[in-house]
Amino acid sequence: MSRRRVFGRLLSLILLLQAPLISLAQLKVDSQISIQEAISKLVGSGVRVSNIRVNCPSSKGRPYGYFTDNTGTLGMSDGLVITTGSAKNSVGPNNSGSISQSNSNENQDPDLATIIRGNEKQFDACIIEFDVEVFADTLTFDFVFGSDEYLEFIKDYHDVFGFFISGPGISGKINLATLPGTQTSISVANVNNSRNSNYYVDNGTGSTPFENLFVQYDGFTKRIESKVAVIPCSKYSLKLAICDLKDDQYDAGIFIAGKSLKTKAPKLEVRYQFKPFTSAIEGCNGAYVKIIRQSRFQDAITFELQYRGSATREADYGEVPDEISFLPGDTTKEFFIPAYTDAAFELEEGILIDLINPCVGLPPVDTKTVLIRESFSFNAPDARVCLGDSVMLNPSPSTGFEYEWSPPDYLSCSACGQPMASPPETKRYQALARHLESGCEAKDSMTVKVDPRPTAAFTFEEKPDYTSLDVFFTNISSNADAYFWTFGDGGSSVDKDPEHYYKAGFDQDSISYIIVLTAKNSGLGCEDSVSAVVRIGNPLFIPNLITANGDQINDAFFVRGIQPGYWKLEVFDRWGKQVVKEDKYDLDWQGSEITAGVYFYILTNPNGDRKYSGWVTLAR
Repeated sequence: MSRRRVFGRLLSLILLLQAPLISLAQLKVDSQISIQEAISKLVGSGVRVSNIRVNCPSSKGRPYGYFTDNTGTLGMSDGLVITTGSAKNSVGPNNSGSISQSNSNENQDPDLATIIRGNEKQFDACIIEFDVEVFADTLTFDFVFGSDEYLEFIKDYHDVFGFFISGPGISGKINLATLPGTQTSISVANVNNSRNSNYYVDNGTGSTPFENLFVQYDGFTKRIESKVAVIPCSKYSLKLAICDLKDDQYDAGIFIAGKSLKTKAPKLEVRYQFKPFTSAIEGCNGAYVKIIRQSRFQDAITFELQYRGSATREADYGEVPDEISFLPGDTTKEFFIPAYTDAAFELEEGILIDLINPCVGLPPVDTKTVLIRESFSFNAPDARVCLGDSVMLNPSPSTGFEYEWSPPDYLSCSACGQPMASPPETKRYQALARHLESGCEAKDSMTVKVDPRPTAAFTFEEKPDYTSLDVFFTNISSNADAYFWTFGDGGSSVDKDPEHYYKAGFDQDSISYIIVLTAKNSGLGCEDSVSAVVRIGNPLFIPNLITANGDQINDAFFVRGIQPGYWKLEVFDRWGKQVVKEDKYDLDWQGSEITAGVYFYILTNPNGDRKYSGWVTLAR
């Protein structure tokens, strides 16, 4: 019985939960990329690839592609993926325990046959071949193998893959897809949760997609380095091959890391003569260039150097070697590039140094750039200060420098790193910074802008459609952008033009409060304060008794602290019937139209944001 029939009924019962993937963390596969471009992304230092051939028949999704992985799941950021199904099917989440694409391909590869046990039939083979020329004596590349064969079929079905190399010094073809330090080929049978488990990553069963977001396969290996001894400056044939066995179900794939196909080629390092600087500087700071050999230590070898870029040899920089020779056992060589002072002003120039591959026809093994500048970067920032205050110039000086400031006017010192400036008006200063060890100099200019100090001032008033306890403030401060008010009763505000309601004074003839306004330049921190006394001579008072007997005392419902003709008065009896309504109350209601008793009043200002209510007794 085929595995499709064995597991079909089980898989039909699995509930596949769907969750959105995080867009900034995911595995992506481009299956439209050309094989030439995909292989070029594998190439690291010291190798050249040519004669690329691909044999991956499929009438459906392309079995190979270029992958990128910013999740860290595979331990590699990009590279080539080759599968027995569709390359895009390698992308998670792992929501299937049996991801499969039949490519209707039954090609039988003879090299794969050498690592297949028995006489099992190959399905969906994908073969990519190319030639590789090498600089050094060891060729390496890194890979991850994954499969949906895990873990159900580690005994019965073993989809296989191989990396076969042939060429000078190699007898026939050898398979590089082996466990490190062994001749054991890698497959689901010998790298899993029980065998060589230190190389294995369990990725679930396909029924828990939320736990396995990025890779579709049920299991995969950790990143493994494949390496082989080769003869320097020779050409080899490399074959990358994978196939299903016994049937075309349950796909497998191999991920090969970008830039990992390489030899240990020499490399260049650049350091500048004096540590504070990140470039060479005309006349005072040069550059050291180091060639580091990482292989072929037993050989006597000579490397050529080529120079290009915007800087001109002999005019912008001094004598440099065109070749560097290593004796057996030598590991590093270093030379110095002096940077000359010239008459032309060129803010920045560059020397591009190519380390030429001694293997004829191979590309440069490394390239580095030496920057040359007119002077080092010294940028003292402009400053602002309030009139009468001081501000520090060059707040983050580097150590190992001396400084000269001009003009010295209004500076605390003219030969220190961080002078304090307190000019009476906006002023421009010049500064010279000199590196003590190298003598390199740089100049800069900065402006100290002097802002007028804030001046705090305000006025206040009452408004007729509010009570005497409502005070409205108008801010007439200048040169400020932030404000803080205190109103004398514990209240405060940061509004520019606040209003304040004083909740006191009902039983007093007058009340007074001290108002303080602080006006501030928030960017510079300077401020000014002013205070004034607010006197409320007729605080709000609402009576609770009317004795309409003509004795001129409490004869009317007279509300103190509001203006007549603005407020609305409503009066209701104990049963809720409205007995009085005056939209513009003149403070003169005596209750002549109703009988003595207790009544409920509502007093509302025309804006509707002040309302008072309560009970008033009408007596005759």
